[in-house]
Amino acid sequence: MDWIELKKDSAQAAFDEYFINRKIDPAPQFAELRNDLCMLFDNALSDIGITSEEISQKNNSYQLDLLFGIKLYSTLNEKYGMNVRYAATDGIWRYISVCVVPDLVEKRYGLEHPDRFWKKPKRLWLRVLWWYIYLSWQGSEEETYNVLKDNSTDEILQLVDRCGRGGYRVDLCRTLMRKNSELDPGERRKNQIFRKMLVLNTARVQVLEPELSSGGNKGYVDSLYEYFQK
Repeated sequence: MDWIELKKDSAQAAFDEYFINRKIDPAPQFAELRNDLCMLFDNALSDIGITSEEISQKNNSYQLDLLFGIKLYSTLNEKYGMNVRYAATDGIWRYISVCVVPDLVEKRYGLEHPDRFWKKPKRLWLRVLWWYIYLSWQGSEEETYNVLKDNSTDEILQLVDRCGRGGYRVDLCRTLMRKNSELDPGERRKNQIFRKMLVLNTARVQVLEPELSSGGNKGYVDSLYEYFQK
């Protein structure tokens, strides 16, 4: 894919135009991508058993993010050549969000949240979904889904927002997500264990190298959770 990057001022102009007339007119090479993403979005709604008007109800929003996110990740990578370098380029996500599938972002968040379309890189919905799945990837769509199915939108926020000074520790993130999935969903949500664990991890990695800990990343992650079970 010959990706197009959109700077903030151009993204705002495109968003404002969509806001007024709802016109969607991506560059020709993005027509197939638009069709694919619209189909994946509709399939995710169908799998959950809801309409787009019911996304905000109960935990539907997270289930949509998860099901659509996994397919978005696989499709972009396998069919369109998305990789970490492209995924770290905010302008690419701005273009996809406001020029290719702004209607999908609107269905998820409405038009009152420009942060999710173009304004704040760490809040761009499609960018967030790709990185959430990448940082949680367990080798296959099925295994990744099983590890993430009991989470909520808070886990997405906590994981994707916490990029260290040297970038993400990808293997560590994936180990963390696998460990988190082994805990009782009700207990971990009530006690905010995932957030607390990530805060503790941010402090510890300043003085410890997880991979060099006893048991490597897994041993290190086990020690993080054990700290809150004393």
